[in-house]
Amino acid sequence: MKRLVLVLLVLAACVPEYVPPQENVAVPNQTSISSPPRISREFSSLDPTRTVKASDGSLFSLSENNTLLKVERPDRTWILKYERGRLAEIEGEQNVEFLYNQSRLSEIDFGARKMTFRYDSRGRLVEVRGGQEPLYFEYDSLDQIRGVRRGVAGKTSIDYDKEGRFKYITRGVRTVNVILDDKGRIRNFDGDDVKWILGYWRDDKLISLTGKAFGGGLAVSYGPGYPPTEAKVVHAKDSITFTAAYQDTLYTVVDDYLYCNYVRQLKEIPFEGESFAFFATYFGGDIAGYVAQQVRCLVYEN
Repeated sequence: MKRLVLVLLVLAACVPEYVPPQENVAVPNQTSISSPPRISREFSSLDPTRTVKASDGSLFSLSENNTLLKVERPDRTWILKYERGRLAEIEGEQNVEFLYNQSRLSEIDFGARKMTFRYDSRGRLVEVRGGQEPLYFEYDSLDQIRGVRRGVAGKTSIDYDKEGRFKYITRGVRTVNVILDDKGRIRNFDGDDVKWILGYWRDDKLISLTGKAFGGGLAVSYGPGYPPTEAKVVHAKDSITFTAAYQDTLYTVVDDYLYCNYVRQLKEIPFEGESFAFFATYFGGDIAGYVAQQVRCLVYEN
């Protein structure tokens, strides 16, 4: 009997303590939301096979298809990197990264600050923040930009002709007529305080800008024959000559140089009606490309 009691006591001691059943609890994802891991980028492998030399000592290196890869100025150097055919980074005295989401430009990262791009459900750019002032874009039923607001600085309105080409640019009480020639090129910006006359050469290349904004005017002389291998830019504050072995390479650099240093009159302002009209008409660019080009102009600015 004593042996039986002893066995029962031993068995009772071996029974585990009762633990009430618990519900399954999901373990939260530990990935940080505020600082997601940075995805490494795969830059396109492009070889600099073409060059444009400038009389001020600058050297522009481009790929076979005239993609700008490097700019060596007397006092600084810029390197441009691409990903899937799109500009991804600019490295130099100011490093800039361009980020995309579903093939649309979503962010321009300057390190200390970022410009963010917001689109509507139709893929239209409606807001840019992080620049010197925010930009807001309004569209008509044809997806043409009809209004641009710069923070609290006022609104620029754009009107088009029946073919969808720029006709009027209005800011406040100031209206500028956009006059086109029979080839659809902008020939004049004509307003009370804005008067530009634009001239073109063969291949529809911009070769002159006159008006009070340009002092004595700007002229570009291509030569010595055709196709050209040289372009001389003459202005009261600028005299520079570009030389290249290939016509299309020469055109690429000179076009950007003229736009960044002369057509873009107000470099400190993120949007300006006349330069946008020219950019969209001459280069065929959209509004996101226009904003990005203002940043890309870093490598061309005097």
